[in-house]
Amino acid sequence: MAGASMKSIKNRIASVNNTKQITNAMYLVASSKLRKAKQAADESSEYFNTMYETIVEISVNTKGVNSEFLKERELKNRCHIIVAGDRGLAGGYNINVFKEAEKYLGVTKDYVITVGKKSYDRYSKMDGVEVIDSIESAEDYSYSDIQRITNKVMEMFLNEEIDEVLFTYTKFNSALSQEAKVIKVLPLVFDTPLEYGGERYKEIQEELDPDIYISEEIIKEREERRRKEDEESMLLVNKIKAKSVDSRSKVKYLPSPQKVLEFLIPTYISGILNGGIVESYASEQGARRTAMESATDNANEMIQNLELSYNRARQSAVTQEITEISGGVEALK
Repeated sequence: MAGASMKSIKNRIASVNNTKQITNAMYLVASSKLRKAKQAADESSEYFNTMYETIVEISVNTKGVNSEFLKERELKNRCHIIVAGDRGLAGGYNINVFKEAEKYLGVTKDYVITVGKKSYDRYSKMDGVEVIDSIESAEDYSYSDIQRITNKVMEMFLNEEIDEVLFTYTKFNSALSQEAKVIKVLPLVFDTPLEYGGERYKEIQEELDPDIYISEEIIKEREERRRKEDEESMLLVNKIKAKSVDSRSKVKYLPSPQKVLEFLIPTYISGILNGGIVESYASEQGARRTAMESATDNANEMIQNLELSYNRARQSAVTQEITEISGGVEALK
C-alpha cells in the first residue's frame, strides 16, 4: 500500500516539475518580450497622451467650427475597437479588457473591430455584436492596418452608419500594474460621460420597471457607484478644460481651426490606436510575466510539499519493515 502511495507521489512530483519547466520558460520569454515592449510603450506613451489631450483641447476651443466630427448625434450605432491578447496564460489581462469593453455593449447596435486573436475569438461568436474588421495580432501588425481601421471608422461616421467610436485598450502603468480603459475616439465631443451598456444598462432598465422591487439601499449603492464612474470618466477632460480656460486666448490655429482639425483627425485616430495597441501589448507581456512567475513559485511550493509527503511515506514504510523484522525475530526466539 505504501509502495503504491509513494509511486503516486513520485508521478505527481514529475508532473508538477514538467509544468514548472513550461511556466518558467514562458516567464523567461515574457520577460524578454516585456523589455522590448516596455521600451516601445515608453516611447509612444508621451505621443499618445499628448495627442489625446491636444484633440480634447482643440474640441473645447473650437466651438462653432463646422465639422461632422464635432457633431454629437443621437446614439443609435456604436463601433467598439477592442484590443486583447493573442493568447491566454496572462492572468486576468484578457478578461479585464472584456469586462471593461462590455460595460458599453448592449445599449445600441454594436459593431466591433477586434485587435488580437482573443478579441476576435470572443466577439465573432457573441450574439448581438457584428465584427466588421480585425487586426489578427496585437504583436505582429503593420501601420497600414491602423490606417485601414482609421479610414473605415471615419467613413462610417461620416456616412452616419455609426454615431460613436470607443476604443478599449490596457494602459501600461508598470510591469506589475495594468489598467483596462475605454476612451471616446469619435465624435470629438467630450462634455458628457460615456453612455453605459452592459450591467449598468440592465440595472437602469430594472429600476424603471414598476414590476421589479429594488430596495432603497441597493439603489443608493448603485447611484453612488455610477457617480464615481462618471467622475472618473470625466477626470482627464475636466483637467484639460480647466487648463484650456487659462490658455484659450493664447491659442491660435493657422491657417484656421477648420484646416487644423481636418489635418489632425486622421493622425489623431491613427496615433491613438497605435499607441493603445503598443501599451496593450506591453501590458499583456507584463501580466503574463507576473502570472508565470506566480505559477512557477506555486509549482516549487507544491514540489516541496509533495517531497515532504514522499519522505514521510518512505519513512513510514521503513518503520513498518523494521517493525515486521523485529516481530519476526521475536517470534523465532
